[in-house]
Amino acid sequence: MKINTLVKSLALTAGIAASFASYADFMDFEVDETPYNGNVVTADKLNGGYVEYIEFDGAGNFVVSAFASMNQLFGNDGTANSSQIGSVIGANYSLYATFTATGSVSTPGAMGSLSSLTADSGSFTLYLDPNKDTGYTDLASLTLGGDGEDLELGTSESIGSNIGLLYPFGGVFDFMFNEFELTTDGEAYFVSPNPFYMMVNVDGDFDELNLAGSQILTGDVSAVFIPEPATLAVLSLGLLGLGATKRRKA
Repeated sequence: MKINTLVKSLALTAGIAASFASYADFMDFEVDETPYNGNVVTADKLNGGYVEYIEFDGAGNFVVSAFASMNQLFGNDGTANSSQIGSVIGANYSLYATFTATGSVSTPGAMGSLSSLTADSGSFTLYLDPNKDTGYTDLASLTLGGDGEDLELGTSESIGSNIGLLYPFGGVFDFMFNEFELTTDGEAYFVSPNPFYMMVNVDGDFDELNLAGSQILTGDVSAVFIPEPATLAVLSLGLLGLGATKRRKA
């Protein structure tokens, strides 16, 4: 491996670890693929690639719109791929997501980066494409083509903790979307847990970026689903109570 590739990989990993990836625990969910000649499978992560339009206004602000093909399901804490968990995604149907964000740029950036991007508003929507034929016709406006029979599975218009970190070789991002709500079609696809997770953590990498004008970026992207904080707090209290009971019995 070349030294610069090694340095890039280590820096990207450090950037992700230093951001909000602590949220991204692998929480299992079940999807029903029987309408697509599959079975009910257990997964814990969505993965894919994206293309993004980003525009800077010259005053330190940016606008983003992106289209992501999410055609890989992973299980076993993100180590087992689609075929290993018995999924027919990518072969019999496709998933894709659209997301948007608006925010500001800081230079120098956080966590040792050249610059960092932070969004104050944004959205994330997940779709199922039974015909595997949807694409974008205008990325800036997120105008899609071939989506007439697609199913909207869930959406969030509430962005939480987020950051994009720009380094000399490229960058990483980690965005949290709150109040993720399934549609009726989403409840038929994501059959467990019920109720479903309320938060989506979207992270990945992006190409080298000039902080001026408009441009197109590409990169890899992953998404995991997370319980809302109140649920986590209840679970933690329950575990504490269980521990106290065991200590009293001892």
